[in-house]
Amino acid sequence: MDDMDVLGYLKSRQNELERVDHPLSGRSVAFRYLYSFGVGILALGSMKSITDLQEQYEYFLECIALPRDQRERILPDLNNRFEFRLTECMKILRTKEVQYCFMTDLYKLYNMAMWSLEYCTQVIENFVQIFHMSENEIDFFQSFNRAATQRNLEEAQKIYRKFQQEGLDVSYEMLQYFYPGFEESDSYGDMVVELGKTLIIDKPTVIQGNIRVERGGSLLFRRADVRMSGSIFVDGGRIQMQNTKMLIEECDAPVFLSIKDAAVVRVENSAIDCNFCCGFLRQNSGRLFIEESEFSHSDGKRMISFSGIDARIIHSSFIQGRKGFLKLSGSAQLEMMQCDFLDCYEEYGGSIFSDSVDHVVIQECSFRNCRAKYLGAAIYFKYQKLGQVVKDCVYRMCVPEESQVFNSYSDDFLRKVR
Repeated sequence: MDDMDVLGYLKSRQNELERVDHPLSGRSVAFRYLYSFGVGILALGSMKSITDLQEQYEYFLECIALPRDQRERILPDLNNRFEFRLTECMKILRTKEVQYCFMTDLYKLYNMAMWSLEYCTQVIENFVQIFHMSENEIDFFQSFNRAATQRNLEEAQKIYRKFQQEGLDVSYEMLQYFYPGFEESDSYGDMVVELGKTLIIDKPTVIQGNIRVERGGSLLFRRADVRMSGSIFVDGGRIQMQNTKMLIEECDAPVFLSIKDAAVVRVENSAIDCNFCCGFLRQNSGRLFIEESEFSHSDGKRMISFSGIDARIIHSSFIQGRKGFLKLSGSAQLEMMQCDFLDCYEEYGGSIFSDSVDHVVIQECSFRNCRAKYLGAAIYFKYQKLGQVVKDCVYRMCVPEESQVFNSYSDDFLRKVR
């Protein structure tokens, strides 16, 4: 590719860098097509709206990441298969989450209308009736839209809080999509999430106290930025962290997150800083899935102690563990791929210690400055057994050098030392 081709290609991709990710851009192509068809009723349903809104609608399609071939189907389907496609569209607009996002997109287009205001108003009113929206919901969207167009943050915050006081809510991600300058924060003390209750933390939040999640309760962190002084105990409940940044400012417990009798725990695309206060997680049952996440600055206990059924940890980083990073016990299975471990120390297994009697597979991982006082600078297997596989891993500055991975069944180990 010559210089001109490179410049032309970069220019063609510029809009991808500038666009704002749509809250529903991760849904399936089929979902995004039907959703875009519904929004297209407002943007392309009359000649006046096409004149007013076509450019803004194209930007919406970029944000929701609808493929080019799917975009080209929308106008023909509006003209030739309207009733059939609308019926399909209504099937994917059934939940409040999707309906609220859909209304947001309609209002964002409505704000750009000039000649087609009457038509756009009627389309919005029709969808309000189809969704059976309450007076409180209608008032929220109209009022919040006015505050957003006027860039009135204080008024937008008041409108949102009133909406919550009425027993309704909308995701923080959608609020920021509706009003890109919108900011709001929460603060909590000690909390108990009881049977049948779900607590969603999805905005900047300060927590001064402990959280207990009882059996049948759910604690969900979604796109949250959390500063917490305390710990979390899950007793048969559910916990998930997605796209979350967590700073543990203080913690009196040995580990921040203690999990008992849970089925599945997920940590995805998140960053956890233990601030040298504690270990991060201890789980004695169920399954653990960690993907694309970073864990740093643990002390007192290993970053993660797992004795459940199986753990899968991929594409994640572990940084500065003063008591090591991972401990496997009981009959826990482990599949670990493409993870990085930097700067840790323990007596046995500077980074990973396993006394599990089941299979452990560690592949394509990097260990740097991992140290053990006795054996297993990077990895230590207590029991000499088959089914413990370390393959295609890299070790740098790990001591003792002669014992970077400790296990008598050395034929299972294919190591690169650099």
